Amino acid sequence: MNGTVNKRKEIEDKLEVVYDDDELTVVIAPEEDELKEVILNLLKEKPMDVREIHNVLTNLASDEKIRKALYELAEEGTVIEDKKSKKFMLVGVTN
Repeated sequence: MNGTVNKRKEIEDKLEVVYDDDELTVVIAPEEDELKEVILNLLKEKPMDVREIHNVLTNLASDEKIRKALYELAEEGTVIEDKKSKKFMLVGVTN
């Protein structure tokens, strides 16, 4: 779980902050292109399914937006989905 927290912090640090105090930080969620880039960076580390990606991006991107981005990346030929494990991985990268 600590890896997820670190990944999320790393992602949040790159997003625009609209409010910040000792207890709360509000950021603008990533747009479609930014979301694709975030997903690609996550998949560089290891193949992940939608649930795993969503766990990292909770409250930053909905399950639906994540799926849409993944399927667009698949159409572009950037990622593929392993039909057995339902995990997405970068094309040409072996993990």
